Amino acid sequence: MKFIHLSDLHILARNDVSRYPDATATLRKVIDEVNTYHADAEICIITGDITHHGKADQYEQAVDILSDLVIPYLIIPGNHDVREAFRDAFPTTETDANGFVNFGQTFDGVRFVMMDSIVPGHHHGTLCEKRLDWLRDELTSYKETPTFLFMHHPPFEMGLPFMDTIRLDVEDELGEIISANPQIKHLFFGHLHRPATGTWLGVPFVLGNSTQSGEPLDFRHEKEQELEDPNPLGPGYGIAFCDTKGGLRYHFNFVKFDM
Repeated sequence: MKFIHLSDLHILARNDVSRYPDATATLRKVIDEVNTYHADAEICIITGDITHHGKADQYEQAVDILSDLVIPYLIIPGNHDVREAFRDAFPTTETDANGFVNFGQTFDGVRFVMMDSIVPGHHHGTLCEKRLDWLRDELTSYKETPTFLFMHHPPFEMGLPFMDTIRLDVEDELGEIISANPQIKHLFFGHLHRPATGTWLGVPFVLGNSTQSGEPLDFRHEKEQELEDPNPLGPGYGIAFCDTKGGLRYHFNFVKFDM
């Protein structure tokens, strides 16, 4: 099965180009390429930061652009999103009994589990006890099903001092769940705006690149205003192939865009 991975769209309202490059233009470019070359994909997964400020007009713009996708999509919020406005904009997206954007769907024998990791008014992420309990129940219900887990925030340090200050803050709690559920075959995150791979607790992970632009690859500075990047990264997305046992092949792709 083939699926597409988008993340960190950062859409602003119409006629607002205060974040450069223009996130609406880069997303349209990505969607055009997906429609042209990857219309055979089963699903598109979008891992958060749909808008830049979580405002209704920004969601209106995002919904309009995403409507051009020729394949269906599943979507979760990120730290720049506002949960209530997000739910209003995407009313068919499932939520759990507590109103969090947590849900699972099965594709070709693989369970895709989508998690809401946002903390209102903050840029770091969390999974409160209600969300952790939901995840435990979900995994118990699909104990024998290969599972991919998607959320916006990575739960571990990546060696980028600034981004590591705003990661998921429940590394130990989530780690216990990961270790207790070997059906979890792969983890997917956004937030860093950079392509990265590795393993955590023996489980491979992918950090998706942003459809808007990359964050600086700065291993020295902790303050955002001090970040340096000699090689700015343009917009991109991921193309994934998986089998019924949860095996994965993942390609990072970048679109040509005048930065």
